[in-house]
Amino acid sequence: MNNNMKIKKLISFSCLILCIAIIVSCTNDKEAKGSENTTEIAFDIPDGFVLDELYRPSENEQGSWVALANGPDDLIYACDQYGKIYRFNRPGEAAVLAKADIDSVNLDIGQAHGLLWAYNSLFVAVNKRWDDDVPDEEEFGSGVYKLTDTNGDGKLDNQELLLKLNGAGEHGPHSFVLGPEGDYIYFIAGNHVEIPEPLKKNTRLPATWGEDNLFPPYLDARGHANDIKAPGGWIAKFKPDGQEWEILSAGYRNPFDMAFNQDGELFAYDADMEWDIGMPWYRPTRICHVTSASEYGWRTGSGKWPEYYPDNLPAVHNLEQGSPTAVLGAAKLNFPSRYKNGLFVMDWSFGTVYFANLKPKGSSYTAEREEFLSGTPLPLTDMIAGKDGHMYFATGGRRLDSRLYRLRYTGTDNGNSEITQNQDAASLRTLRHRLENYHNIGRSEEAVKIAWEHLGHEDRFIRYASRIVLEQQPLALWQDRFFAENDITKTLEAGIAFARSDSKNFQSRILNKLNQLKLEQLSDYQKISLLRNYALLFIRQGEPNENDRVKTAANLNSYFPHANNRVNRELGQLLLYLKSEGVTEQLVLLLDKHTKEKTVAEGVEMLSEEATLRSEQYGPLIREVIEKMPPSEAIYYGMLLSHAKEGWTKELREKYFLWFYDVLAAKGGMSFKAYMENVRLKAMSNIPKSEMAYFEEISGTYSPSTAVADLPQPIGPGGQYSGNDMGDIVWGGMDNYKGNIAAGERAYKAAMCILCHRMRGEGGATGPDLTQAHSKFGAYDMLFAIYSPNDEISDQYANTLFNMNNGKKIAGRVLSEQGDSIRLAPNPFNEAYTINLAKSDIESRGPSPISPMPSGLLNRLSQNEIVDLFAYLRSGGDEDHEIYKGKETEGE
Repeated sequence: MNNNMKIKKLISFSCLILCIAIIVSCTNDKEAKGSENTTEIAFDIPDGFVLDELYRPSENEQGSWVALANGPDDLIYACDQYGKIYRFNRPGEAAVLAKADIDSVNLDIGQAHGLLWAYNSLFVAVNKRWDDDVPDEEEFGSGVYKLTDTNGDGKLDNQELLLKLNGAGEHGPHSFVLGPEGDYIYFIAGNHVEIPEPLKKNTRLPATWGEDNLFPPYLDARGHANDIKAPGGWIAKFKPDGQEWEILSAGYRNPFDMAFNQDGELFAYDADMEWDIGMPWYRPTRICHVTSASEYGWRTGSGKWPEYYPDNLPAVHNLEQGSPTAVLGAAKLNFPSRYKNGLFVMDWSFGTVYFANLKPKGSSYTAEREEFLSGTPLPLTDMIAGKDGHMYFATGGRRLDSRLYRLRYTGTDNGNSEITQNQDAASLRTLRHRLENYHNIGRSEEAVKIAWEHLGHEDRFIRYASRIVLEQQPLALWQDRFFAENDITKTLEAGIAFARSDSKNFQSRILNKLNQLKLEQLSDYQKISLLRNYALLFIRQGEPNENDRVKTAANLNSYFPHANNRVNRELGQLLLYLKSEGVTEQLVLLLDKHTKEKTVAEGVEMLSEEATLRSEQYGPLIREVIEKMPPSEAIYYGMLLSHAKEGWTKELREKYFLWFYDVLAAKGGMSFKAYMENVRLKAMSNIPKSEMAYFEEISGTYSPSTAVADLPQPIGPGGQYSGNDMGDIVWGGMDNYKGNIAAGERAYKAAMCILCHRMRGEGGATGPDLTQAHSKFGAYDMLFAIYSPNDEISDQYANTLFNMNNGKKIAGRVLSEQGDSIRLAPNPFNEAYTINLAKSDIESRGPSPISPMPSGLLNRLSQNEIVDLFAYLRSGGDEDHEIYKGKETEGE
């Protein structure tokens, strides 16, 4: 069972095993379920258009279509996500298709996310894991293939692998588009596809890519993409014969498709990470301008770059939540003229086709977006401009009910009107293209000269293209220019190139040059660029010497805190890295400020309520998040403070650890609460052991150490297991399980489950009885209830949180309430320990967002013990269960 399939199984669950949460997942992680649903679709179609339903593949046992392509003449190709490639002739306007009209390609190939007909060949992007036990020549796995008709009978009879790819699944190989000149084919891949080694030698984006985070990022708490590193998803071009591959752009998460506009510029529609909603690094779905050597800053976990970093580029347009699929340039559609230079983009989750009307902005674009067509339910997968000028699109994917439609414009605008060109924008694009021509040449003093000339250009995309020219040239050709340069913008752009060159001999000289710049005299863009220069210099060249550290810290500290939130973020992390005096206190004050103000990070929009109603599966959580939006700006400082080892006082630490109650009361994506618990655990690791128990207690987490004297100790060794680790351990270990109930019972006690839960009448009662849990929930549900107990807490077992008049917070189980006093048991592992609260000291009360069950309990166990524990839970403590007789061989 591959890793993607494991991750698809991970579903959040209550305080231990009470109820499954309905949650929004990321594009790669929504469970693939079969469906015979043929519910009629409620459409919202624009005026002047007619929608024809042409065919239902799934009703005719032809799978769920996710890719379409025009073939020669009237032929159209389609592919089932998990099956064959089909072909059919485009029906006339009054006709529909029958099963007899659909033929399959008679080759052992399919499972394509992308199809393209060009040069009398069908190019196919196969998305299928390679079988290591089968020779490559005897199977078809992930890669780019070329299908041809060798005998001229009109049927494809030969397949050729042009490029083998390592990576599959819904973040795997995706789509093609033919270049505007027709000489190159462009290919797009998600972030689970490794760039093949030969392509790394021919890339416009310098192959010096790195994670480039000043502090280690927090990886996804549930294991998604934890082992995926820079540069993420990528776009390349190649010749039709399969030669001359070249990387053009990278830093995407999972862009499924791309298209050229009428100006010959390329655009991709990138996916968000829905599990991260509410976190400061969350980025919505977005349309990106795919310029030469462009970098869009995707990094795994919390490491994503904000778009204001100068070493990546901003989106043309940010959308909201969804699952991007198809992108189509409108130029070849017989639609009204206003659509001609724009893009149609499809969202699978919420059944919407958007129109992005592209507007020139310097050498790039911005976009005005509108909903063009929608339906409920309408899982949109792909669209093409038919040779008749109509839009053809398919629905389905993940084995859902699949249909083929045609959208025709029947109004009076014939779509042939000329579009007025913006000459200023055209001139800027020409200049950018001129610079981009130097991205793939060898050593050239001319390249350095033209790059330096435009390094300070007011247009961000031109500045970016100029810097890439420098990065592709030897440092020796331009380092003297840098140290002699007086123009601030040129200094900052070249400084980024210098830092990324990995030359470690110039750090002090560069810092001296940067420290001469006065932050308050710079523009907002220059402020961020200066701070990013410092960060990259430390990331790429290591910690500065003591003299440079003190000098740089003193310089930056004079501007902190700052009125600009973005500047404050970058100053805060730099000063913490440089161990600046007083920075911890300032960060706690910012944490408190943004928590009270409920500051949400800039640039994140949420779906409208109307749009969320188009998905019964994903809509409810979006609405709940909007209602309980996390203070993401405060979370940034909360995460940053988890790295702070110095500058703490008892009062500051109390304020910080009590803050976790506030943030966990919010609602975020699937990984939100598990992320926050990992932050708390990291921060706790910086506390002296003598103070550990106190700060555990005030943050609502109690050590069970006082109650384990009579329990067996773990065999160990344990580990700091991630969600991904847990999936690997349980899924792999439950296959052909050979353990026994005695080992399971021992692991159950060593993990301290028995202290709070009953199994066959034995154990504590502060948590739910687990005897029948196996009949209701799968192993992964139980696994993640233990791994991330704060995700969903049943009212029946939740503690009560008391907010006291003095600002303190106390959580526990209410034992009694008499007169003006409340007796509370805060420690679920020690019922004898109680405290009394005077009602007059209580400001408010409510359910605690922190589970009575501490996280990390499984970290004490070895991998074998974890497997034994889950076998025991699956059996319900029954030694006669099938799992102990070797009949149940797979975890759920």
